[in-house]
Amino acid sequence: MGSTNETKLGTELLVDALRDQGVSVIFGYPGGAALHIYDEFFRQNVNHVLTRHEQGAGHMADAYARVTGEVGVAVTTSGPGATNIVTAVATAQMDSVPMVVISGQVAVDGIGKDAFQETDVVSLMTPITKYAYQVTDARDIPRIIKEAFYLANSGRKGPVLVDIPKNIGVQRVDLNDVDDSFDLPGYKPDTLVDLVAVEAVKRALLASDKPLLLVGNGLVKAEAAQALRDFAHRYQIPVTHTLLGVGLLTSDDPLNLGMAGMHGTYAANMALMETDCLINLGSRFDDRVASNPNNFAPGAKIVHVDIDAAELNKIMATDIAVEGDAKQFLEVLLENPIENWTDKTAWLDHQAANQALHPLRVPEANDFIRPQRVLEYLGQATDGQAYIVTDVGQHQMWAAQYYPYQFPRQLLTSGGLGTMGYGVPATIGAAFATAGTDHPVVGIIGDGGFQMTNQELNIIQHYGVKPKFIILNNTVLGMVHQWQHAFYEDRYSHSEFGAGLPDFVKLSEALGVKAAKVTDPNELEAAIDTMLAYDGGYVLEVLIDKHELVTPMVPSGKANNEMEGLS
Repeated sequence: MGSTNETKLGTELLVDALRDQGVSVIFGYPGGAALHIYDEFFRQNVNHVLTRHEQGAGHMADAYARVTGEVGVAVTTSGPGATNIVTAVATAQMDSVPMVVISGQVAVDGIGKDAFQETDVVSLMTPITKYAYQVTDARDIPRIIKEAFYLANSGRKGPVLVDIPKNIGVQRVDLNDVDDSFDLPGYKPDTLVDLVAVEAVKRALLASDKPLLLVGNGLVKAEAAQALRDFAHRYQIPVTHTLLGVGLLTSDDPLNLGMAGMHGTYAANMALMETDCLINLGSRFDDRVASNPNNFAPGAKIVHVDIDAAELNKIMATDIAVEGDAKQFLEVLLENPIENWTDKTAWLDHQAANQALHPLRVPEANDFIRPQRVLEYLGQATDGQAYIVTDVGQHQMWAAQYYPYQFPRQLLTSGGLGTMGYGVPATIGAAFATAGTDHPVVGIIGDGGFQMTNQELNIIQHYGVKPKFIILNNTVLGMVHQWQHAFYEDRYSHSEFGAGLPDFVKLSEALGVKAAKVTDPNELEAAIDTMLAYDGGYVLEVLIDKHELVTPMVPSGKANNEMEGLS
């Protein structure tokens, strides 16, 4: 950093390093072992959002990262502060979200001695982060922060922990002794695409009569939507996507067969079973897509492209495994055309027939508001331009199925971990990320998940963000209830709230957010219009039938063509 006699505290170096990384907002919650960090935030006027729980801070940072592609930052104190954010960190790890969590820690001489609010957070976080640091010298803070951001947002992205003992934060060091350069010889995320493998993929496609692309979160992280659209349309190859691959193709693209897997479309699931050449780009073959790996794409030559070598041949044995960035892979294919390609007219006509045979349909109106209609009309009212954030459960699947997505990163949801409680804070985090844009942010929340983290609504009035929330209230734990109906002979063990639910309108208003309730199907559209037009945060409670089901459904362990509840 050059010759100087200047000295700085560890906390000063921390704030400087965060600014060097372009951090514009931090989500967090203070406590004893982090007070010195927060004092520096105060002195340097850092843009910090005070959440109402550390889990909320983690989910907000997660959603901010998903929308912007930047690293989300959350700060906690030691002990319970760190343990409270564990679920959010695990959520980010499962969905490859770049996030840096900074935790205050007790002083070094108290570590390992059961000091007040001490937890071995490094051991706790190691299995659910890309890397977990504990700083032992303030001179290392700039290097570690720079390294942490690089790790979080390169290769297969994910969360990184930086644990800072209190005495290290207040350690004063000579800037002559500070060097932020780093070298990670064992970490090589920029693997070049294997050109030999690319040629093998081209030959496999050329020999195919029924090619199919399965695309997922890896393409979203690689910013590869346009490359995918160019490739699919050049060769007229149909595409199916995972839950986290929503928006890579527009919902109305004729090549888009819809979501694959447990609650995927008929056309998508049948295509997976009938294809003779499946190209998986950036998805994991997880059990919600390939519920029965032993009977999945049974007649297909399988190609798997993933930036994480650990995913290759982990679940599905592949014929061609390509380690590398999916965008680079597609760009190489686009730069090296497949010669003698012939149109797959019969295959495309078959897909169109399957789409027409069992499309996703909004059920006929009855005395209750249909949740599918809620998402359909929300799409019409927002022209498909809203960021949609969900909690986990039936409403999550309806949101994936019925909103007309137009671009990647548009659906924010906990895919891998399935975290109830994600929806409310993530909606707020997304609102911070989209402030100043023309894109509304709407959280689709169940009555169960809303009760887990609704306290975060209280921050909306203080920060000027304007997220909207729709609570699809069926008075039960909807997905649990559906499975108890399907597999447990209607034994609804502890899944029905009934009259025990709070008044969500009064609760929201008590937390400082405008709220309303709609129960009449004839009043739904006006209620959504009012919510969207309101200049501020808004909660709209929508009463739906507790017996409403998410369909179609591939029961767990069944092959993708064994769908139930087809229209």
